[in-house]
Amino acid sequence: MEPNLWLRNSALGAVVLLGSVACGGEQDGDLRSDVEYEPASLAEADAIAQVVAASTEFGAESLAELAQGENLVLSPASITVALAMLAEGASGPAAEELEELLGAEGAERSTAFNALRAAALEYDGDPAVVQEDELPDTPVLHLANQLVLNESATPEEDFLDALAAHFDAGVVTTDFGSQDSKNLLDAWVQEHTGGLIEQSAVQAPDAALVFVLQNAILMAAQWQTQFDPSSTSDRDFTTADGGSVQAEMMQRTLETAYTEHDEAQVIRLPYTDGFAMDVVLPAAGSAPEDFTAEDWAAVDDALAGGDRIPVELALPTLDLETSQELVPLLEQMGYAEVIAGNDFSVIGSAVEISQVAHQAVLTVDEQGTVAAAVTEIAGVTSAPVDPPETVKMTVDRPYTLRIVHQETNWPLFMAVINDPTAG
Repeated sequence: MEPNLWLRNSALGAVVLLGSVACGGEQDGDLRSDVEYEPASLAEADAIAQVVAASTEFGAESLAELAQGENLVLSPASITVALAMLAEGASGPAAEELEELLGAEGAERSTAFNALRAAALEYDGDPAVVQEDELPDTPVLHLANQLVLNESATPEEDFLDALAAHFDAGVVTTDFGSQDSKNLLDAWVQEHTGGLIEQSAVQAPDAALVFVLQNAILMAAQWQTQFDPSSTSDRDFTTADGGSVQAEMMQRTLETAYTEHDEAQVIRLPYTDGFAMDVVLPAAGSAPEDFTAEDWAAVDDALAGGDRIPVELALPTLDLETSQELVPLLEQMGYAEVIAGNDFSVIGSAVEISQVAHQAVLTVDEQGTVAAAVTEIAGVTSAPVDPPETVKMTVDRPYTLRIVHQETNWPLFMAVINDPTAG
């Protein structure tokens, strides 16, 4: 992999749970939980299947809504982990919506996300590995979570305990009205994405901010069998609008898991250990974003058979970076109570969600894959509003009026008054 393909300074956002690098911030010992992180095993997590299915469904629906014929990369894992952390501070309608979105509730949900994180972190490593000339022999998957609080915030202890116990999320306090808060967010994002994502997407400084939940995920992995760069060549690629471009195509024949579903071809490309990329080529005329969670479930069942066949594969190299604000998507999906903050009083009073920002990077070449994402959930409270200056209005000349149905502004009556004393 050429360094310039994946040693980028990208400004991509993903809902980020802030790590404990306190550049420009201040650690507050009174706010940090005394509870230690206790990794859960997959065997003890009864809701793993439901949480994984819900994450896949959210990812598939998000691609269907957001791609619209354009390139889009996102991390369902990053987004749902950030939302799961938010769920630890939710009650009422917001909690019910998050239970639906995440596929589980209460302790079962917490344990499931804990176990998924613990299993993935068997491959944890220094995110700076992406700055090396060669990808690591063993895949690296780095995950990080953090809660950044306004220095005046006083969340309930149970919320902080849950973040520590299940997500290994520390707490940093800051003055969100100062530039230091933005520097703190940026520094954490840079560290935990190995510099692939350069800045936080949270709009700061902003004195109305109460908290920012951050999650970062980074992966660097070699293919189990690498492509030969000398076999890479430009080939025709038909775009979503029916046009044609010359794409750089890697090519090789390999024996691997392969299936067909609803006229789509599906191939599994394993990395050296622990991970694989599943590539779906829909039937001609079908849109890739129409591949649903149900389709993915059928593919999972087929690939679980483990049958391997020879496949002559041509696959484009990729170098993508995307950034999305997910609040409109969540509202459209039916999670309006979450965005409205109904309610997050466990975290702070009168809190609503102002941003769910997601940034992601993906590079694919002959050597392997580098990917990173950050998800950041920002909660705000309504800032005190200065009373408006008094306006004086003396109706002492001809004027016009209307009487309306207030909800629709349907004009029931309209008039012009030139002389109020005349009949």
